[in-house]
Amino acid sequence: MKHGFLLLLAPALLAGCNNSPEKRAESAVAEYVGNRMGDPASYRAGKFDTRPYTRQDSVAYVASLARLNADSATKPTVSPKVANGAARIGTFVRHDYREQTKAGDVSRDSGEFVVYPNGDVVQLIPGYRRGQR
Repeated sequence: MKHGFLLLLAPALLAGCNNSPEKRAESAVAEYVGNRMGDPASYRAGKFDTRPYTRQDSVAYVASLARLNADSATKPTVSPKVANGAARIGTFVRHDYREQTKAGDVSRDSGEFVVYPNGDVVQLIPGYRRGQR
């Protein structure tokens, strides 16, 4: 009996060890989104788009927020170059999902997130909201 249990458990453990950073990020975002819904059981995952998130991406995001918050009289700034800007610091995830209530109502939404190597998930302001107004 012990050996049968171990044989069933081994593939799951191996699959968990071989997960790519992208798959771990998708799983973390799905958990993050589901836990923030009124009824987590109503969460239905949709499409995931992932890519590496670098230091330069982080600086560009902060610069876009600064432009968004800047006085309209100020001139937009260009994101500065960062030393070792291509270094991966996390995984960017764009996720489409829906919430289906028990009454059958469906609402669709999406979000942009960064998942850091330690598992922390940070929700970003979507790019279309940070664009020029």
